[in-house]
Amino acid sequence: MPLLSLVFSAVITAQPLVDADVLEPSVQNEVDHALSLAPTNVVAFADAPEPFRLFCTTNDIFNTNGATRTDVAIRLVSAQRSDGRWMHGTNDVTSAAMEILKGL
Repeated sequence: MPLLSLVFSAVITAQPLVDADVLEPSVQNEVDHALSLAPTNVVAFADAPEPFRLFCTTNDIFNTNGATRTDVAIRLVSAQRSDGRWMHGTNDVTSAAMEILKGL
């Protein structure tokens, strides 16, 4: 009997492993909300001037290198300002943040 109860307790408490590269519904909801708050008059990242795109991609302004999708989503959603924009110093990097979030 003790072995049987041990097996049952292991089965009951076992949790499936979570894949951090798949956004949970609550995180996806936050990403969608952040995108809905972002201004609609932002120049698309692909249409932004080359120096801006180079600055954003080479400096890893959001510290996303090597991070999971969940970590990236949380980091970007947390960095959004109350006006819906993302800033890096005095640079408006909203288009880059939106591009990353849409890619998640």
